Amino acid sequence: MSDLRLISLPYKTITMKTLYKSSFIAAASAVIFTLSSFKSKTIPTAIKPTASYEITLLSTEVVGSNQVWTWKLVNPLPGNGDNGTLQNVSHWSLPLCPQMESALVSAQYSFDQENWTNVPIEMERDPSIRLCTSVDVLKFDIGTNGTQPNYYRIVFNKILTVNPTATSYIKTGGGLRGCNLYYYAGIGCSEVPTAPRND
Repeated sequence: MSDLRLISLPYKTITMKTLYKSSFIAAASAVIFTLSSFKSKTIPTAIKPTASYEITLLSTEVVGSNQVWTWKLVNPLPGNGDNGTLQNVSHWSLPLCPQMESALVSAQYSFDQENWTNVPIEMERDPSIRLCTSVDVLKFDIGTNGTQPNYYRIVFNKILTVNPTATSYIKTGGGLRGCNLYYYAGIGCSEVPTAPRND
């Protein structure tokens, strides 16, 4: 009888340990599976719009021997720069190739396309975008206010081609976040070929 107890006691102990270990492993596995399932779930969030300033080439007109270029710049989602909004433009800077620089006659801005204000036509570095570019630029030192459009105009004494991916820099009041490279339909670096004459 005592032999049976000695034999049966270790058997019961081993069985309880095995059951305990199995239960612990099963519980741990369930916790790990639950945590991994939770981590792999994607919580749907609202898609926020990615706004961009809108620069539109409105016209290129030949007036006498000059060519007049006019653009419109709009901030479609004004705000503080968070949640897909854009800060007001502080100024717009345009690099120009040597052919453009030598042909510059005047540069102006307007809020209504009727009353135009002259801006200096000096090509120089813009310290506020020094981390974006080190080239000289023509700076329109007037920006946007809300969704109100701004108009910019440049006159050249040459007829120049359109470059659909011309480079410009938009500066806002937001420090580094506001220093943006923007491609736009702008002035090309070559003259429009003169049509052959038949006389």
